[in-house]
Amino acid sequence: MISMDRNTSPKSPLSKEQILEAVNSTDIELYPEEELGRFKELYAKQNGFSAENIEVANGSDEWLQKIIMTLGKNGVMSLNPDFFMYQIYTNQIGFRYYSVPSREDFSYDYDLTISEIKNKKPSVFFISNPHNPTGVLLPSHFINELADAMKSVGGYLVIDEAYGEFALDRPVPEDEHIIIVRTMSKVYGLAGLRIGIVIAKGKTYDAITRINHPYPLNSLTLNLGSELLSHDKQLDEWFDYQKQLQQSLVDAFETVRRHIKIKPSHTNFVFTYGDKARELYEYLYKNGYRGRVYDEENLRNAARYSIIDEDEYPKLKELITEWGKSHD
Repeated sequence: MISMDRNTSPKSPLSKEQILEAVNSTDIELYPEEELGRFKELYAKQNGFSAENIEVANGSDEWLQKIIMTLGKNGVMSLNPDFFMYQIYTNQIGFRYYSVPSREDFSYDYDLTISEIKNKKPSVFFISNPHNPTGVLLPSHFINELADAMKSVGGYLVIDEAYGEFALDRPVPEDEHIIIVRTMSKVYGLAGLRIGIVIAKGKTYDAITRINHPYPLNSLTLNLGSELLSHDKQLDEWFDYQKQLQQSLVDAFETVRRHIKIKPSHTNFVFTYGDKARELYEYLYKNGYRGRVYDEENLRNAARYSIIDEDEYPKLKELITEWGKSHD
């Protein structure tokens, strides 16, 4: 069975030799002070941030929890659908959770969202951009409006950029109430290392990091992450490879656009929906390609598929094309 339900890379970005070198250079008897500082500096340089505004944790999920724990006392809000863990973590902590529903085509009423913020006055608004699960890139004017609305109610806007590197460069609001969450699990291809990153400023940075562990990631994880960040040419080639896999995925599903609806993707997955989307999912599953479907009522006619190894695309495209012809 070919997994298309995890949104992870089909290959490692590091060679076995690089991994072995990182292992051999790791002083496991020491605390990872130097390793942590080196990783932050490298990540900051690669992504245009200041290292003093960056902190790491065990996956971006840990940052979502910490943000809710430290800032979410007056409630958490997000879109529906959006990354489902926003609600789960809020429920775990016992704070109120609000959501703004999408239209039937999974687009959003921006004016309604701003109105709901001003009515409910949540402490935190989470938004994934590019959006999960639809894969679309939400417009900058909407993100700016969210930032202004959350500032007006004394709250925080959290922009979850798990898939940000797949999208075109876009401006992000800069203010002390803005928090950016990122990960090394998606385009970087290091999901197993669980490297979550937060970028924040001033008192907001202090608030969300005050419950962080002294050494949030181990030395080997940090050294492996730094190894990838240390080689600009290799990293550029890796990003190109990931985006080629993304384009191959988009191309494979384009052949059945006349039968199912497909959102424009700025991520490493494709989101499909409509009356026949589940039928295509079942057909591909029966033939060895497992996508992602949902139990939520508003997503029952949707299915999502993430990138796979390049050698698997010819068979996938053949199957999708055959299914499409059978419905012409």
